[in-house]
Amino acid sequence: MQSVWTSESAVVWGELSEAIMRNEWEKARAEKEGVEERERKMVRERGVKGESWVPKNFRVSYSKDTGEWNCSPIHKWVPAAPIIAP
Repeated sequence: MQSVWTSESAVVWGELSEAIMRNEWEKARAEKEGVEERERKMVRERGVKGESWVPKNFRVSYSKDTGEWNCSPIHKWVPAAPIIAP
C-alpha cells in the first residue's frame, strides 16, 4: 500500500470535494476557507523564514511574450492530465 502525502490535492481538498458531492454547501464553504487559511499561514511562515516555495513534481514557468503559465511534470509517473473522480 502506498501512502499519500498530506500536501497532495486529494487530501488537501478531499473534505471540500466530498461536501460538494453531498450538496453540503455550508460545509464546503467552511472547508474551502480552512484550506485557504492554512495556505496563507504557510505562505506567512515561509516569508518569515525567508524561504520560497518550489514545486516538487512540476516545473512552472511564465512567458512574458504570451502572458501564459506553463506547468510541466518533472517525473514520468506524474500524469499529464488531471485525475477525474467519478
